[in-house]
Amino acid sequence: MNFPGLARTVLCASALLLSGAAFAAKKEKVENEFPNATRAEPKVGMSEREQRELMKATDLVNDGKGSEALPIIDKVLSGSKLGKYAEAYALQLKGRAYWDEDKSAEALAATTKAIELDSLPNAQHFGLIYQVAQMHVQDEKYADALTWLERWEKEAGKTTADELALKGNVLYRLERYKDAIPVMKQAIAASDKPNDSWNQILMACYFELDQYDEAAALIQQQLAKSPNDFKLMKQLATVYVNGDKYPQAIEVLSKARAQGLITSPDDYLQLAKLYANADKPKEAVETLRDGTTKGIVKPTVDALRLEGDLCSQYDDDACAIAAYQKASPLATDGNVDYQLGYLLYYADRGAEAKEAFTRAISKGGLRQEGEAYVLRGDVLSEAGDSAGAMADWRKAATFPSAKVMADQRIKAASTGVKLKRTTKK
Repeated sequence: MNFPGLARTVLCASALLLSGAAFAAKKEKVENEFPNATRAEPKVGMSEREQRELMKATDLVNDGKGSEALPIIDKVLSGSKLGKYAEAYALQLKGRAYWDEDKSAEALAATTKAIELDSLPNAQHFGLIYQVAQMHVQDEKYADALTWLERWEKEAGKTTADELALKGNVLYRLERYKDAIPVMKQAIAASDKPNDSWNQILMACYFELDQYDEAAALIQQQLAKSPNDFKLMKQLATVYVNGDKYPQAIEVLSKARAQGLITSPDDYLQLAKLYANADKPKEAVETLRDGTTKGIVKPTVDALRLEGDLCSQYDDDACAIAAYQKASPLATDGNVDYQLGYLLYYADRGAEAKEAFTRAISKGGLRQEGEAYVLRGDVLSEAGDSAGAMADWRKAATFPSAKVMADQRIKAASTGVKLKRTTKK
């Protein structure tokens, strides 16, 4: 997951967007952000020369000219009488300049050193600790990020919704799903407007733990606030499917369809497949045709093949044949033509069945290649082409899945026994 909070202009803003007023002797009274901090506010001060140089460097960094600021910062850091506050301030500024140049290792080193000096005001000091945690997240070093976040909580004596959300995300990345759940719940409860991604992480934790009822309850809470949010409806349907609750998934998506919220072919196909899995092929076909009528579902090979399969499921052979015939020219393998040939054969349309089986074999990629030869042999046999039939059956006998059927036909034909048409399955 990307973290927008790590944007260069945001990452260190609280510590570095400073002006000359930051160095003024007169201090304005500001609200104490960390009243429960374990660390007392340190005394700060620097020489006029340090103030002048660091103010110039600060302005350059804030203007995106970090490369120009670095020599000035290094000059300050090389001073023989450098105070701890000036050093820490210069180091955090250097960390920001490196971060802006995508030098994350150097930025991390400088920022960490600024923290270790323990001489910045609490707002800046704790801000840097939080930033180091973010840097580790950016580098996918989640264990290190968690260590810094826990340090921030302990030393700052507080939590915030954003910090808890980041911590929950880190725990999720560490696959500590049980630990992540209460943290993410706390983050969501602490915010007036929780980020959508926080709910997604919480739901992902539920998924990993197979806690589908909890995931569904979470989405239902969101849907209560946004009842026409189709994205949430899809997520709820997915949760129900993973929990083997197909009727509930169908109910959610069929309601969305009735409301006109389903506008993509994939969503129509998903609902049709759900109906099929629930042994409701007629409803599935009706869904597909509704999508086709509205121009949403295009006559792709997948859509047509699905329609054919569904029609076959409730024994509407005419419907299935029509769908497979439309799909045949679009298919890159022979499986559609095999299904078409099978239905045509049992519909007593032998000539068309032969053509379909021939196309199936020619296109290749068949899951039932041996069976295709068996059935084409049957078609040829019924048409009086004994030699052609025998050739196909012998070919079919080379496939383990079709060998028994082929051998039976070869034996019967060789002894003059008239073959009986097999029963349609």
